[in-house]
Amino acid sequence: MPDTSRFSALLTAKGLRLTRQREAVVDAILQAKGSFTAQELHDMLRASRSGVGLTTVYRTLEILSEGGAVERVHGLNHCEAFVVAGKHHSHTIVCSNCGSASELVDCGCDELVAAAARQTGFRIEDHVIQLRGLCRACARKHREPVGV
Repeated sequence: MPDTSRFSALLTAKGLRLTRQREAVVDAILQAKGSFTAQELHDMLRASRSGVGLTTVYRTLEILSEGGAVERVHGLNHCEAFVVAGKHHSHTIVCSNCGSASELVDCGCDELVAAAARQTGFRIEDHVIQLRGLCRACARKHREPVGV
């Protein structure tokens, strides 16, 4: 599990203190399994009686997303969701059934990015790829019987 220091450093860099509420949001993020929406995070915080408002959740996620500590993904039901980002450039694979997420570190896109830059004249600064499918556990559960 990632530690809170990277999250705290991002908040401090934005001139924000790590208040009790923001710390509760960070703790909830680190406890989340797979992808999560701001509303799901807020519901989890409400259940723990932390007193954190939905606006604080959204603002904290926005700052952490800008700083690269969490990554925006298309979650279940095509909702905007988040996952904890890795420390290196990576892409996310999200299970379309349970919302679990995995990281793909070597995307093999270097040639594609270079070709896009040559063809368009753009200086490519970043790229985002998200794959969606069934994780191993969900694929086993949803395996269709042979002959169907």
